[in-house]
Amino acid sequence: MNKERQIRYNWRRSKNNQECNEWWILIINQNREIEELQPKIYNLFSPIEEELEIIEGVVKKTGLRYKLLNFESRKKVERSQLKKIYKKVVKDIKIYTRENSDGLANYLIGQFES
Repeated sequence: MNKERQIRYNWRRSKNNQECNEWWILIINQNREIEELQPKIYNLFSPIEEELEIIEGVVKKTGLRYKLLNFESRKKVERSQLKKIYKKVVKDIKIYTRENSDGLANYLIGQFES
């Protein structure tokens, strides 16, 4: 995974609510930028039906951080709409909730902190 400033995302139909999609939005940037981007992302997907998980960490040897937002929304959002929030947006099918409880967090730690 590139360790540069970007937004990576993935989605699938929610297992719990067929009217919603589950989204994973991974922001890689400096802390201040992450805090500015997060409300813009939530506004784009508003209303958020359920916030499932937030995972944060440090991108080793870069001065950057990462923050993963995992939530459900009824709203359909296209990549082009995400690109209006941030210029570098990449779909990443490896970002999803694993069966074991720490699976996604461990995946992100392996990508960024090791």
